Amino acid sequence: MDKPFAIDFEWLDRPSAEGPERYTFAALTISIGDQILTELEDISSRTVRSSMRCSAYDLAVWFLQNWWRIVFEPERNSLDWKMSHCLGGIGQGFLWPDICFTSDGLEMSVESHPTSRTNKEMVRYLNNINGVLPVDTFTTEVFSFADAVIDRLQETGFRSSLLHDLREDLLEELSDPQLTRWREIEALLGFDPEFAPEKLVKEVLTLSEAQGIAAINELLAFVGPEIKPLMTWLDTKAHDTTTSVTIPDTDILREKTALIDRTLLPWERAEKAARIAKQHWSLNEIPLSNSNLTDLFSMQKNALTASWPETPISIGFRNGHIDRIDATLSCSPYETNRRFSLLRVVADQLYSPNADRLLPVTKTKTARQKFQRAFAQAFLCPADQLIDFIGNDFSDEKIDDAAGYFNVSPLLVKSTLVNKGLLYRVDRSISRY
Repeated sequence: MDKPFAIDFEWLDRPSAEGPERYTFAALTISIGDQILTELEDISSRTVRSSMRCSAYDLAVWFLQNWWRIVFEPERNSLDWKMSHCLGGIGQGFLWPDICFTSDGLEMSVESHPTSRTNKEMVRYLNNINGVLPVDTFTTEVFSFADAVIDRLQETGFRSSLLHDLREDLLEELSDPQLTRWREIEALLGFDPEFAPEKLVKEVLTLSEAQGIAAINELLAFVGPEIKPLMTWLDTKAHDTTTSVTIPDTDILREKTALIDRTLLPWERAEKAARIAKQHWSLNEIPLSNSNLTDLFSMQKNALTASWPETPISIGFRNGHIDRIDATLSCSPYETNRRFSLLRVVADQLYSPNADRLLPVTKTKTARQKFQRAFAQAFLCPADQLIDFIGNDFSDEKIDDAAGYFNVSPLLVKSTLVNKGLLYRVDRSISRY
């Protein structure tokens, strides 16, 4: 059976090189299952092969130097993020494939893109691949690869190197819970180890104790080092725009949600959780009106339609009551978005750890936010009912009709159809949960 993620290599001789590179030059293949990310065309020899020829030492050093950020930092649109998550950031004179690693906290997405045909390099990578694997599987393979490179160095007379030091540092950090938390915060802030301002990390540690580690992690994933202005708003102004939301039988639904198979992807668990909740609440109406929602959650009648000032994010506040929370749903003036935000807050109340006092709704692609989005989609616009409505007509007009019928945004309709494989994603704003 193919490994979910594999870094395979065969040592090659490179007498012209010096130092660790001489003895760790290799034919190296990276694959996900039976898909080979490193398959390439050698223009000069007119051959196609599955492996690239490179320094395994440089690759191992890059993985360990960036391990904390690869595993904990969400996707961000910056050069700094790409340098620490994409193989092109290694450099060192080798032509690396365009492979990027993006974590949602639970799953690692691995994405490769082929080299443009207009590129004049003598090696052209061929495959466009998107794969997902557990973060633990990724970590196990990366550490195994690094250990194999260290063993090779040991065998060839190198008793110490940067790679040795990085591996020892990681072992120490992972064995110390306090140091692990410090590194996790640095990564979420977007800093390399030991480069985050000490004062800022300590402030985040204090916030984590007060509001819950997982909740603060979600906010860090959203705003990075700009966490302080957001927390100031949460402390001083956010409660001015809250509305009371009662979620019937929260404790029962949290137990049922926790029993859903954890090996499933976040969106798969969320769809099951939405079906369980609707069945428990005997919600048979198609579609769900604003009155259905405000009655179910004992909200003010105008909570989804009234004009509220816009806020940085939508968020729920736990207040010591099992079934009742306070929620700010004002990050958008549109009714459809407020309905969606409400169901995301409800989802987070059923999903998030008991220790969290905040239920953040953000634009990031963490596992928690993916769960929220998929739950809200399935609750407001169930895929089977949407498909029945759409039929085989995927025109913009029909999508707008469906959005009006389910009282959701056209973007949500398109996202549902994309996620079910019925519509091709041509616009990256269309979320895959």
